[in-house]
Amino acid sequence: MRVQLRAIVLFVFLFSIGVVSVAHTAELKIEKILTQADGLASDTVLIVLEDSHGTMWFGTRSGLTRYDGENFRTFTTEDGLAQNTIGLIFEDQRGMLWFADGVLSSILKRKKNMDMSWMETPLSELDITPHNETPAGRIKPIRLKGVSRYDGHTFSILTTADGLTGDTVKDIFEDKTGTLWFATGFGVSRYNDENFDTLLLNGPMGMSTLPEWWSAVEAIVQDTAGNLWLGNQAGITYYNVKTARFRYFAVNSNFAPFQEMGKAQTAHITDLQFDAKENLWMSQDVMGEENSGIRRFDGKKLMTFPQSEELPMNSVNNITQDSSGNLWFTGVKKLPPKLDETEGRVSMLYPEVESGVSVYNGKTFQNFNKDDGLPSNRVWSVFEDSNGKLWFATAKGVAVGVYLPSQNPDN
Repeated sequence: MRVQLRAIVLFVFLFSIGVVSVAHTAELKIEKILTQADGLASDTVLIVLEDSHGTMWFGTRSGLTRYDGENFRTFTTEDGLAQNTIGLIFEDQRGMLWFADGVLSSILKRKKNMDMSWMETPLSELDITPHNETPAGRIKPIRLKGVSRYDGHTFSILTTADGLTGDTVKDIFEDKTGTLWFATGFGVSRYNDENFDTLLLNGPMGMSTLPEWWSAVEAIVQDTAGNLWLGNQAGITYYNVKTARFRYFAVNSNFAPFQEMGKAQTAHITDLQFDAKENLWMSQDVMGEENSGIRRFDGKKLMTFPQSEELPMNSVNNITQDSSGNLWFTGVKKLPPKLDETEGRVSMLYPEVESGVSVYNGKTFQNFNKDDGLPSNRVWSVFEDSNGKLWFATAKGVAVGVYLPSQNPDN
């Protein structure tokens, strides 16, 4: 008994002076939450960015909010924005801010149930409205209007009328020369601050006619050699900037180059990210009980990560790498669609399970959700500011906190 007591006393003494440490799992410490009540345009926040002046910008479903640490200011279409739902914010090397629809905004719009009642309505009874005419009492469809640019004073809008290849901008990238690349629903545009030109995705050899969805690029990333990787619904297109040549990879066939579109299954790449070891990470909007929607290519082989308690999503929307090299993944678990029949209406439901946010520390995954202090399990994106604080854009506001890594070398 005395021996055990001495051992306990010795352990407590060594622990108090720091000789012995106790390993613990990583933690997410939420310090504050900002909502519409604080000044945000909406509680549904899709994207967060800190500009070069230290000002925070929040893209929401109801407008764009600026926060200088004390005051909030919201901008909408009445102030010159192309649209109120902002899912993409980007700052270029000159300090210009760009705001667009983004992949996140598109996913938000697709969450509504699909009304299938028209299937039982005779064609002669359908109200088909030509052009832009809108009958009284009917809601006019909202047309996406390209990308908004902010110079610190005013907004300007660039659209297909200015040379942009598509008015739905999913991603923006700036290379070392200052050229901006815009991923749109109809291909990729390059912009040199004066003119646009279109990067044509010619498709695999032997294809004379490409399906329309092949042109819809949703993510752009550049490797260390300066070449571009473009993610779309078919897979990934590799573009060698020096030779102006393409290669096409079917993500569902072990990342092997393919020659015919007919041999490739739909991949729907939503985001791309190179890690510190130059591995290419890709996220997908998929469905199933096993695949998490996250894959990694190390230059030789493709690795698929299965769903788990730590990675409970099969539809991943966004990948963010923090300053420590950790990768953050946001998304949901999609369930099989089902038919919803009510009196006078038939709809197709696409149920989802909100999955919080998962982080990969280079060895293992870990999931954080409302139990860890997040205001919602629907996390749209993650952003790290200049002070190392993490900002989580969620369906119920923005959570600000810090990630405390595990002290266990095996985790």
